[in-house]
Amino acid sequence: MISVKLNHFSNILSMYNDCRILLPDEVKEDETLKVLWLCHGGSGDENEWLYYSTVASIPDSRHLAVVIVNANDSCFADMAYGLNYRTYLGKELPELLVQMFPHLSDKREDNYICGLSNGGYGCMLIGLSFPSRFGAIGAFSAGDKADSAYKPAEPGEITPRIRMFGADEFHNSSYSIRYLLQKVSAENKVKPRIYHACGSEDPWLDKNLLVRQTAEELNDPDFHYQYDQIEGLGHEWSFWDEELCRFLNYVQEEV
Repeated sequence: MISVKLNHFSNILSMYNDCRILLPDEVKEDETLKVLWLCHGGSGDENEWLYYSTVASIPDSRHLAVVIVNANDSCFADMAYGLNYRTYLGKELPELLVQMFPHLSDKREDNYICGLSNGGYGCMLIGLSFPSRFGAIGAFSAGDKADSAYKPAEPGEITPRIRMFGADEFHNSSYSIRYLLQKVSAENKVKPRIYHACGSEDPWLDKNLLVRQTAEELNDPDFHYQYDQIEGLGHEWSFWDEELCRFLNYVQEEV
């Protein structure tokens, strides 16, 4: 495996940011690689997946490129009072990396976005916002932020929730996964395949089951929605590492 840590300037963010690219040791001169995009958890960065999972084996064992992104403390959103990470990760960064690394495929069917916890929400947010960019989404422990308990802020208070999503309730906005599922189902001809998973002992299982309910009620065959639940596991790396393997098996199967 070849690992490259890239520090680059983002016009969308108006600052430098980091990402990590993992490539197979051997790539043919005229070959293009399918790309797995990985989103970190709430306290993570572009190193998290590499340190705590077996992702380092994927470039050679699966012959894929892996891009581990960094969204800092943004929930991967275009923040109400902050930076536009959703647009940066869904548009600017893929366009930049394809130019810098010609072996990376720019075909939607060759690009998969995946994430855990905060990044599980994030990969759904990005994948559903840019359905022509990503052919599949793998969301682990991925509840909808709009389903979190809503507590109005005190006058003048700027909470992390307000900074990311604004002061109002946002079930019917592009910050809501369930809203985006319904919107993409109704409006888009091109839709990503969705693999969604949560452990039976995850403290946010109820929020994941609400997302599952919405996806299954849509009954949209173009999503190829699949839900997986491992009994006895919770919000933990053993679960996320296992589901990463299952997700890759899912996207490599014939539909």
